[in-house]
Amino acid sequence: MVSKIKYTLNLVKYVEKLVIAMIFIVNNSLQTLDNRIDEQFLDVTGSLHLYGSPEELALHIQTRIQAELGIYTRFGIAENKILAKTACDNYAKKNASGIYILNKENLPDTLWTLPVSKMFMVGSRMTRHFQFMGLETIGKLAETPLEKLKLMLRRKLGKNADISAELYWNIANGIDNSPVAPGTHEIAPKAVGHMMTLPRDYGTLDEIKVVLLELTELVCQRCRGKGYMGHVVSVGLMGADYDQPTGFSRQMKMDDPTNMTNQVYRAAIQLVLRHWDGHPVRKVGVSLTQFSQDDEYQLSLFDTRREKTMALEKATDALKKKYGDAVILRAVSTTAAGQAKHRSAKIGGHYK
Repeated sequence: MVSKIKYTLNLVKYVEKLVIAMIFIVNNSLQTLDNRIDEQFLDVTGSLHLYGSPEELALHIQTRIQAELGIYTRFGIAENKILAKTACDNYAKKNASGIYILNKENLPDTLWTLPVSKMFMVGSRMTRHFQFMGLETIGKLAETPLEKLKLMLRRKLGKNADISAELYWNIANGIDNSPVAPGTHEIAPKAVGHMMTLPRDYGTLDEIKVVLLELTELVCQRCRGKGYMGHVVSVGLMGADYDQPTGFSRQMKMDDPTNMTNQVYRAAIQLVLRHWDGHPVRKVGVSLTQFSQDDEYQLSLFDTRREKTMALEKATDALKKKYGDAVILRAVSTTAAGQAKHRSAKIGGHYK
């Protein structure tokens, strides 16, 4: 079966009759983690005259992808990247045609009527903060004078809140002057990580170990696909109560850089044993940093199984890339604490 791929293209009106495009590509089957592009911006300013209006260009791409791949696409049209993503997430996905234009002059009747929880970069914790301040909608946030918003956030978040206040205020008002930067995804990453919100509180070490192993395997799989080994492993555990936070976020440097799951997992477990306070956990994260290329590494006289282990992991990576992540699972992932099988049936946290 050919894996389905969902394309979301956001066309952005930059100035009159000029368009910037953002393409959002997700592999629904999650079979090719290394090749999946979460977000990419395409500048089609110089091409618009070949296709007519932004709607005509969107329809042209939509029709061609449908014909060649059998995949339905959605388009958000706005004046910058922030609004393009907003148009796609909040309107185009719910529009029968899959195409929606979000003009800046129409924000009071569109974006500003949405609850503040729908705003880009606003999670559940910030939603509660804004609601406590009386800013229940994006419009109320946008219409709050910036200096007043800084003062309000400073009282809630402390002296470093000014930058956050300006960021949220700009997003609410549809302000985004960032250019389209070619080659963004060709730059070597500074970190590779995965974080998961659990369906319930995990209160025992055995349960946490299962998810920690699954996340470590995902991180190492991505690193192997990119040709990197990490020297520093980071682990974060967080409880469900944001008002009374529990958990930790710590890192440690391993003796040698690696992308082998069991080696990284052993280091991750050490961090948990040292720093976990025993409170129930709702969110778990694992990441690797300080990369080096995996084609050169220090041989060890005491690690005689390294080559066999690397060959085995690359073989399982190939199977997962071809048939999906659920084609081969560790035994612990079949227990009640395991999330790998459920995650393989989802995209972006939602079932396909």
